[in-house]
Amino acid sequence: MAQQIKRNCSLHLVNTDRDCDTCPLPKKCIGDGLSKEQSDSISSLIKSRGPFQAGETIFRMEDPFKSIFAIQSGSVKIESSLDDGTPLIHGFYFDGELIGIEAIGDTRYQNDAVALENTWICELPFEQIESLCIKIPKLQHEILELLGKRIRYTNSTIVRGRYLSADKRFLLFLSDLYQRKGLVSTNGDRSVTLPMTKGDIAIHLGLRPESLSRALSKLQEEGLIRNRVREIEILGNDQEVFSCVWV
Repeated sequence: MAQQIKRNCSLHLVNTDRDCDTCPLPKKCIGDGLSKEQSDSISSLIKSRGPFQAGETIFRMEDPFKSIFAIQSGSVKIESSLDDGTPLIHGFYFDGELIGIEAIGDTRYQNDAVALENTWICELPFEQIESLCIKIPKLQHEILELLGKRIRYTNSTIVRGRYLSADKRFLLFLSDLYQRKGLVSTNGDRSVTLPMTKGDIAIHLGLRPESLSRALSKLQEEGLIRNRVREIEILGNDQEVFSCVWV
């Protein structure tokens, strides 16, 4: 079982210059592509919160659902547990992505959101965002697209992945991670930095830690990846590496 981390449930509301005009992610925000007037309508609702340190909770299961959150920088895991205490990790989220949207239509959050590293977020009060969606159909469309993307990820990685071997299950996970936050160096090397632990990945994929360890060793022996503590280097053409999933 993954080591339990003591979490601080307090919200960090700060007054800084990390507003929409100085945000490093303007092209990834849900307000991208809107007119200045529409964008200003969203900006006026946003509360910047942070920084959350690794292990601190942004929202907790059973907290009243009031807001959705955009990750401005850092990374977050969404987790819960079974009645017997078995931990579940539902997903990992990064710069420009929304968390808390699973609670839309409910009155409470169904999971904990825990920072994996130094993380800043933007809080968007949902009732006000919902009212804006009526006036700005593009905003509503973007949120629905994000919900659809979340469902597709669950179907491909979790539902279909349960029928794959441990090594292919990890490659499927790595493929998604690479598309979202992969890096290509000037000499063409491809890699993914891991803000989460290998233990967290094992829990997310429904694997025992030793099964994941064996899978990583196998993939490295096959020359597909180079396994480091907090980084996975993809060796060779990434399309060829990830095409192995369904072979």
